[in-house]
Amino acid sequence: MPDTGVTVANIDKVYHSFAYFTLTIVWLLSFYKIPQKKHLVTLSCIIFGIIIEVLQTVLTEHRTGDILDVFANSLGSLLALFVFSMIFKKK
Repeated sequence: MPDTGVTVANIDKVYHSFAYFTLTIVWLLSFYKIPQKKHLVTLSCIIFGIIIEVLQTVLTEHRTGDILDVFANSLGSLLALFVFSMIFKKK
């Protein structure tokens, strides 16, 4: 792919949101017969994202945690919850 010289600042945040959207939606779909668990699943994914960012800072020398990554991860998880809720809402 040719280099166009165009860069997008913080594009990795989009990747974080997409990854956590995917993680959360897969877990939600695996528990779709137990709708009471959807908030617990979403909260667990958000907490997982926070833990990963903290561990990057604490355990590695070449990576750092980023609060914007936490926000992007959380946004992806919350968006998955919203999409899931819209698809499986009670009539």
